[in-house]
This record gives sequence, C-alpha cells and structure tokens, in this order.
Amino acid sequence: MTIASALSEFGAQHWVIGGIAASLAWFLAGQQSFSNKKLDAAIAWQCVAVIIILALCGWAAVKGEWLGFIVAAGVLYIEVRSIRSILVMQRQRQPRDM
Repeated sequence: MTIASALSEFGAQHWVIGGIAASLAWFLAGQQSFSNKKLDAAIAWQCVAVIIILALCGWAAVKGEWLGFIVAAGVLYIEVRSIRSILVMQRQRQPRDM
C-alpha cells in the first residue's frame, strides 16, 4: 500500500475530519486578517468557513454520522460567535450619526 492510497483511504473513511480541518483553515485565515485589523476580510474568510461547516453538518446528518455532526455543530457555534464579535467591533468603530 502506497502513502497516496493510504491517505485516500483515510480521507474516505474520515471525511468529517477533513471537512472540519478545511473549515478551521478558512477560519484561521479570518483570524489572521482580524489580527491585521482587516475586519471586512476577516468576516469574508470566516463566512467561507461557516459555509463549509454548514455543508459538513448537513452531509453528516444525511450519512448518519452523529458524532461528526455534534463536533461540526460545535465548530459552527465557535465560528459564528467569532463573526458576531467581529461585527460588534466593526459597529463600535463606525462613527455615530447625530
């Protein structure tokens, strides 16, 4: 068995891990943008992460992977909370109209 076929087999059996890793990679890209004070870019990166994890949650539910669904739902919760906190910060930075 070659390394490529072993990785392919692992990915086919553990697709939930790959989906969560992909979502977290986009999420971390958003966190990097946030630390560079680019709030709009941070929200965009993290919205992509949320879309990925939502698709993963749906697919896990269809496949009956309930543990994967629960973990993905937890990741979704964390990502949405992060986006909400960025939006709150962005609203606070905007000048208020009088």
